[in-house]
Amino acid sequence: MSQGDPTFPKLYFIAGEASGDRHAADLLRCLKELYPKVEAYGVGGHHLRSAGQNQLFDLAIHAVVGLTEVIRNYFKFRGFFKAILKDLETLQPDALILVDYPGFNLRLAEEVKGRWPKLKIIYYISPQLWAWKSGRSKIMARTVDLVLVIFRFEAEWFRKHEPALKVVWVGHPMMDRWKEISNEKDHASKAPRIALLPGSRSREIRVHLPIMLGAAEKLGRYRQGVSFIILASDAAARKVMEETIAEHSYQWLQVEIHSGYQLTHLSRCDLALVASGTATVECCVAGVPMLVIYKVSALTYWLGRKLIKVPYLGMVNILAGEKVVPEFLQERANEEALFEAAREILDKPAWKSLIKKNLQKVTQDLGEPGASARAAEAVQELLGAGEGDTTRKTFSAVA
Repeated sequence: MSQGDPTFPKLYFIAGEASGDRHAADLLRCLKELYPKVEAYGVGGHHLRSAGQNQLFDLAIHAVVGLTEVIRNYFKFRGFFKAILKDLETLQPDALILVDYPGFNLRLAEEVKGRWPKLKIIYYISPQLWAWKSGRSKIMARTVDLVLVIFRFEAEWFRKHEPALKVVWVGHPMMDRWKEISNEKDHASKAPRIALLPGSRSREIRVHLPIMLGAAEKLGRYRQGVSFIILASDAAARKVMEETIAEHSYQWLQVEIHSGYQLTHLSRCDLALVASGTATVECCVAGVPMLVIYKVSALTYWLGRKLIKVPYLGMVNILAGEKVVPEFLQERANEEALFEAAREILDKPAWKSLIKKNLQKVTQDLGEPGASARAAEAVQELLGAGEGDTTRKTFSAVA
C-alpha cells in the first residue's frame, strides 16, 4: 500500500503499560496519516483509545511489577490471554503490533504464530533482552516479523545475536514530544522546583511516593521556598497518589499533582526524584538532574540480581555506560539518603551543571524527532504497498 491508497489494513495493538500505551497511540496516529481508513483494535490504555483503538478492554490499568504480583494475578491474566486470542480469531487482522510488555506479549506471539503462521507480528519497543533473559531473542526470531527498537544499541545487539531477524532502529518517540513543547523556564522565582515521579503502577506509587514525600519534607525545611510537583501518568495513577498522600498524613505538604504534559512540567524543574523506568528518559530529555530510586519485594530483588546483566538500573546510566545520575535501590531507597543527595545537588551548582551536560550527551543519542513516523513507515513497508488484502487469508486453520 502506498500513502493515500484507499485499501486499509486492520491492525491489532497490545499495550499493557502506561508508557507503551502512549508510544502505541503516537504510532497509530502516524499510521492514520499513511492509511486514513485504518482499523485499529486490541487492548491498551486511554491513550490508544483516544487515538482511535476499538478496545476489547483496558489492559494498561492492570499492570503489575514483581514476581509476587505476577503470581497473585496469574488467573486474571490467563483470562485476558484467552479473550485476546478469541478476539483475534473473530477480527482476523492484517497485523498484530505488540508493544513492550514482554512477559505477556512474547507468550502471545508464540501462541499466535502457532495458530496463524502467516499473520504479521510486529514488536514495537523491544524487551530489554540485553539486560536479562537474552534467550527470549530466540522466541522473537521464531515468531516476530519486524522489531522496531528505540535505542540505537539495541539494533546492534540484535544484529549480533539474531542476524536473521528484521530489526529497525526508529529513534525514541520522546523526542517527538519534546519538539512540540517550549523549553523556556520560568525564572520569576529563584526557589528550586522539584518533581516527584513515583511510577505509573499502583504498587510502585504506594512504595515510592511515601519515601519521596519524606525527602520532600526534609528539603522543604532545609531550603525555604522550595516547591514540589507530583507527575501522574493518568487519572488512575493520580487517584492512587492522592490516596497514598492521605494514608500517610502528608496533607500538610504543599505539593501540586499534575496529570499529563510531563515534559512541559519537567522543563520547569530543577531536580527530579524518579522511579526507574520511562520517566528517567523524560527527565533526561528535559535536561533535569535526577535521583533514581526503585524498591521491590526481597524475592523479586534477589531474582533480579541473579538475572540482570547490566551494572545499572536507570536507563540513563545504561545509555551513558556510566553512573551519570545517582541510583538508590532497595534499602538505599530511603528518605534520608534522597534528602542528602538532593541537598548536595541543589547546593553545588557545578555538580548540577555536570549532570545536565552528561544528560545532554545521552539525549543526543536518542535520535532525531520523527520516531513514530519512521515506525509507521516500517510497518507500511512490511505490510507491502498495494497488498492490503493479501494477509486477510492468514487465519486459515493450522493442521
